[in-house]
Amino acid sequence: MRDDLTINQLEVGHPARPAAAAALLTSAAGAAAFTLFAYLTTQVRVVRAGSPWQDDPYDAVVTFTMFFVPLLGTLGGARALLCRRDRPLPRYRIEQVLRAALVCTLLVAATLATDWAAVAARADRASWDGGTPWLIASLLPLTGVTAGSLLLHRRAIRRLPKPVRGAEDKGGDWLDDLAPLATLLAAPRSRMGRALAALIGRGKVLGFVRLRFALLAAAAAVAAGLLVATGLASGEGWPGVLLFTVETTVFAGGTFAFVMICNSVLRFAALPPASGTRRAARIAITASALALPVSLALRDTAWQLLGLGDQVDSIGQWAAVTLTFALLTGALTFGVIATATRK
Repeated sequence: MRDDLTINQLEVGHPARPAAAAALLTSAAGAAAFTLFAYLTTQVRVVRAGSPWQDDPYDAVVTFTMFFVPLLGTLGGARALLCRRDRPLPRYRIEQVLRAALVCTLLVAATLATDWAAVAARADRASWDGGTPWLIASLLPLTGVTAGSLLLHRRAIRRLPKPVRGAEDKGGDWLDDLAPLATLLAAPRSRMGRALAALIGRGKVLGFVRLRFALLAAAAAVAAGLLVATGLASGEGWPGVLLFTVETTVFAGGTFAFVMICNSVLRFAALPPASGTRRAARIAITASALALPVSLALRDTAWQLLGLGDQVDSIGQWAAVTLTFALLTGALTFGVIATATRK
């Protein structure tokens, strides 16, 4: 008989299940609180006016995490509906849901660390007002919840049973749960629900998504970039073609990189095997896309490293610095991985 520490599913009453539930609930509460906090401190002008983290590079972090945290939290929450208390639970499913919740918590932690860094650096000190101390104080409970969530995740992961050798290859990805999730969420005896579940369950549909996951992620990222840039334009006025293009490109690049990195960690879709060159190209494109928001946030520092002055003074320079460092990052990454693969 197998020891319960080397099984591939958690039976009802397994000690890891309450630990996982506590970690997931705490992470969800922290993500919800963070989303509200991020919205108020970035979108409400009266609140934002006295914020130490209202400008780059600090603002660049929350610009992305305020979208990614609720998005990933919603996806993980939907999949968690398949984790029924009265039924055995596949190990790979709860592990992947826990990883998604942990990524959410780490994104919140990274944002809070950035905010605390802005406070320590006394960023935008001239703009601080009577509401600034309250803003700084509001970081304390969020930090406490986030720290508690990380500890609960550590406990839950340590209590998970160790997988049988080779079990990870047989475990499913997030796409495998789409059909049962559609069945669960559909109204009882709903023809549409059954039809949707049947459509999703077809191997050709899921195979198409897995085979073209990077292209689909890129298309979704461009759409997200256009939505964000359009939203900014409608709220703050038309910024001009160049700035609109830069904003769209930067947010699309950051979104694409986030999706691809998350896929490698969370296994949204199990990608088919690829050649060394193709794998190097995929990683290089992801690194280049990630460099877009990073170089934008650190544009003044990058401009100084190039020896072109103290700070970026125009949109054209802004675009040039961002694109140059993104291309250099991608080329360097491809060269390193391609060389390592040939050895």
